[in-house]
Amino acid sequence: MKKPNAIKHNANTEKWLYPSGFYCVVRRFSSKEEKRRVVANVVDPDTFGDVSVLGFENHLNLFHKNKRGLPQALAHGLAVFLNTTAVDENFRRFNGHTQVNATDLRLMRYPSRDTLVELGEWAADRGELTQAMIDAKLETLAE
Repeated sequence: MKKPNAIKHNANTEKWLYPSGFYCVVRRFSSKEEKRRVVANVVDPDTFGDVSVLGFENHLNLFHKNKRGLPQALAHGLAVFLNTTAVDENFRRFNGHTQVNATDLRLMRYPSRDTLVELGEWAADRGELTQAMIDAKLETLAE
């Protein structure tokens, strides 16, 4: 590989590492040709085996709580909400660029924490989700 794909865990790098846990991540960059600007996923700690800390690349925006992971249902709920068509359309309406900054994400309006957890639990019960399912669920939550 041409680029490094790991970070050495030591006193100098400790500040960049996060305890293993569930996190919601959003890509910072997209091209104008891409269908979506806001692309969110959940980092599942089981994917990385028995590690105590995780390092995240700079091209990701990271949702965390005091530099710790989120409850699993909340992480999934955030990812589902951020992947709705309504969020993507709203983001495109107010941002003319292809970069998704942390400030852009902070300024967005989010459903309540309880609603996000409910959305995450709903998603977990469904397994594979389609865009139509996600958008329909968001509409029922808004009612």
